[in-house]
Amino acid sequence: MSKIQPFGKTDNAYLNGNFSPIIKEEEFKDLKIEGTIPSELNGRMLIRTGPNPRFKPRDMKYYHWFDGDGMMNAFYFENGKVRYKNKYVETKKWLLENEAGEALFGGIRSGMATSLKGWRALKFGFFNLIKLGIRTLLGKGPTRSQYESIASILNAANTNVLRQGDKLLALDEIGQPYEIDSDMATIGIYNYENKLEGPSIAHPLSDPFTKESFTMGYNALPPFFQYYKIGLNGKIAHYEPITVPYGVMMHAFGLSENYVMFYHLPAVFDIKNIGSREPFRWMPEKGARLGVMPRNGSDKDIKWFEIPVCWVFHNMNMHEEGDWLITDVSKYERIPLLDLETENPSPPFSLDPVAVFVRWRLNRVTGELKEERITDNPMEFPNMDERFATKKHTHGYFVMLEDAEQKEGLWNTLVHRDFSTGKNDSYSFGKNCFTGEAVFTPKEKDSPEGVGYLLNVVYDTLANKSRLTIFDAMKVSDGPIATVHLPRRIEYDFHGNVVQIA
Repeated sequence: MSKIQPFGKTDNAYLNGNFSPIIKEEEFKDLKIEGTIPSELNGRMLIRTGPNPRFKPRDMKYYHWFDGDGMMNAFYFENGKVRYKNKYVETKKWLLENEAGEALFGGIRSGMATSLKGWRALKFGFFNLIKLGIRTLLGKGPTRSQYESIASILNAANTNVLRQGDKLLALDEIGQPYEIDSDMATIGIYNYENKLEGPSIAHPLSDPFTKESFTMGYNALPPFFQYYKIGLNGKIAHYEPITVPYGVMMHAFGLSENYVMFYHLPAVFDIKNIGSREPFRWMPEKGARLGVMPRNGSDKDIKWFEIPVCWVFHNMNMHEEGDWLITDVSKYERIPLLDLETENPSPPFSLDPVAVFVRWRLNRVTGELKEERITDNPMEFPNMDERFATKKHTHGYFVMLEDAEQKEGLWNTLVHRDFSTGKNDSYSFGKNCFTGEAVFTPKEKDSPEGVGYLLNVVYDTLANKSRLTIFDAMKVSDGPIATVHLPRRIEYDFHGNVVQIA
């Protein structure tokens, strides 16, 4: 495995190869293009974000991928040409560390590595710091006020970028969204006029037919998770704390025409574990369950259904067929990236569990769960034409690993799934090239479902460079219709979207 280690030699998988950061903010104009950029993309931009530490972590051994500062990567489509620009989200943490010229804070596994200057920035006086240390040693974790202060620093806005109403938001799930503009300048925290009661996840969902949006947040303290409906005016129209016996990580949820589905799976998030090496503990003995609630309902309306123990980061849509809720998920046997049974706190990604693609059919009356396996290959990032979200969809997209090993990347194949025929149409980038999430954008606003383009950022391990590929979403196996070459690599990131800017 090639080693790219900007901060010096380390065995930490999250700081090696293309997982390691690109620190410099740059702009490249008039990039080299093979093929022709579709004219319909003019005035749009692909914007993505991912973890990218600005300074050498204070604890290299226990640095976690989720800790990195949010680095946005954007491709602007301008009259057949493409311009690239990257920029950090200037979060509270980023601003404090940038002023100091060094890392001040630890991360989710290394909180106690925070410097004295960092603790002072969080307004932890001497006695408050002693109190935190004692509570941590006693296994109690921080107080609520201490935790909320720490969480404000852990919010790196490094997980997703999307348009919600007229706002462009960079999101994490430990904190609240940051609003940015189309040039990626940070405007500041966006908390829906102070109506957001706590953190919110990186995957809010919108109904394209009613124009309403929905989000939720999870926490290590009661209320363990909270549900929000956002009205047409962009303001929170309904807030509902949800009663559960303990907190868990809940990265995503399902939304159909009339219902929401919550994943209460045993990646337990307990205040007692904050400050430890594993704040999220995999506890299969707790069981797993799905919660179904009318999307305009309340806590008392939820029905909980036990399911076999598993883990889900991402899903693809949810729709209704009578009493059945149908959703396609990336299903793991246990949570990856966290609480692994290994002496290495940040082991090679090849030791992580992998997801397979399954379709769940849950009867919202009886709780019966039917599972259909769609693919056996490791996969992730299920996506769709979001103009048809909440209704039955025909076309879906994901990335998969095929005929390669997870040494320098995680997925190397783009897949279009036609659910009407049950067939996959795929394109492999090869053994030495790896990609992340495929983003769909329609050809025109009123194009039929699936008529549009798929955009992937691909890293070539041999050339140590990245490129943007653009596919006809209905002809994936034909290969890219355009390839945009960058003069350097782009670090592996998480999520993004195509947004209209002109």
